[in-house]
Amino acid sequence: MEETKIEVPVLKTPKEISDLLIQISGIDIFEKTRVRNVIEHRAFFCYLLKEKFDLGPSAISSFMRTQPKLKTYDHATAIHALKMFKFYKPYRKEYFDNLETYFNISADENYQQLPSLENMVNKYVLYKSRYYNAKSKNKRHEDKLKKLKENIKDLEDFKRKATAVLTENEILYRDLDEKQMQVYDERAALILKSFEWQKPKNEYEVINCAS
Repeated sequence: MEETKIEVPVLKTPKEISDLLIQISGIDIFEKTRVRNVIEHRAFFCYLLKEKFDLGPSAISSFMRTQPKLKTYDHATAIHALKMFKFYKPYRKEYFDNLETYFNISADENYQQLPSLENMVNKYVLYKSRYYNAKSKNKRHEDKLKKLKENIKDLEDFKRKATAVLTENEILYRDLDEKQMQVYDERAALILKSFEWQKPKNEYEVINCAS
């Protein structure tokens, strides 16, 4: 009896891979559930995209989010799925090895370019983030500089108003260092005391002195 050969189609897109995997396994890999069998097959799908299409976690998660049930499938989830498949496979090695033989994959040129495009997108996101961080820091510095200028202006206004009612000596006094101020204060104190000594003690003494 002649053996029947099953023709394995050549798959060129992630959509074709997911459709065939769902058809063969009977499992909806895009169902949002924690059922182990679904999780294992979804991880196997991520493995195929990485190994056969050379897609990174960002590109894998981007495709996953095109499915209505997996809108929150992010970069970290894709990394976790790829990591966990290494633990799932040994327990069902024969099954997954056999399942993989159904996937004759030849990525079309659009998907072959995805790794380099992914790197470009990641670099764009990184540089964009750095630009806005720098812009934000610059804005904060500008605000601080503006506030500092306002404070300086207020101090200058205060100084101008204060010096407007001061004598020349009082103005010069503010430019002395601490030691000079101490000497000045001591001498000023002596002069003020001399004024006290010159004052008559009472008006009777003034009369007596005049007679």
